[in-house]
Amino acid sequence: MKKLHYCSNCGEKNSFGRKDGNIRYYCLKCETIHYQNPKPTATLICTKNDEILLVKRAFNPGKGEWSLPGGFLELGETLEEGAERELKEETNLNGKVVKLIGNCSYFNSIFGDILLLGLEVKVDDWKDLVAGDDALDAKLFKVNKCPKLVFECHQKIFDMYIKNKI
Repeated sequence: MKKLHYCSNCGEKNSFGRKDGNIRYYCLKCETIHYQNPKPTATLICTKNDEILLVKRAFNPGKGEWSLPGGFLELGETLEEGAERELKEETNLNGKVVKLIGNCSYFNSIFGDILLLGLEVKVDDWKDLVAGDDALDAKLFKVNKCPKLVFECHQKIFDMYIKNKI
C-alpha cells in the first residue's frame, strides 16, 4: 500500500504509529487518520450439477494455474455488479449472485491487502462458455476432481462452499 506522506486535511507530515489501538498513518497536528483499506474482490462459485467452473489464469500472479473466476471491484460498482461483470469478462457467461459464501483476507506483494468475498452465482445458460481475454481457459470440473487452486483463499472459499452444501 502506498504511503500518504502528508495529511490530506492540513498538509502536515503524517506519522506512522499506534492510533485508536491500531497501527496507522495519521497527522500529529490535526489527528486525521489516513485509513489503509483492503482492495475488495468478487470470488465466484458457479456450479452446474456436480461440476464447478474454473478459469486458467492468463496473467500473473498465478499465470497458467486454475482459479475460481473473479476479480477486483471497479469504482462505483456493487459487489453483485462486480461479480456479474467478472463472470462475463472471464467466461462469456451471464449469471446472478445468489448469496455470500464467506470471505478471506490476505496480503499480496503486488496489490497489498486484498479482501476476497466469496459469492455463489447461478448460471442458467452454459452454452456460451468460453475463456475471456484474461483467461487462457474456462471449463467445468467435477467438484470432487478439480485441480489444485492457485490461491489459498480460493481454496478456503471453495471449502466453505462445500461445507455448507453437505
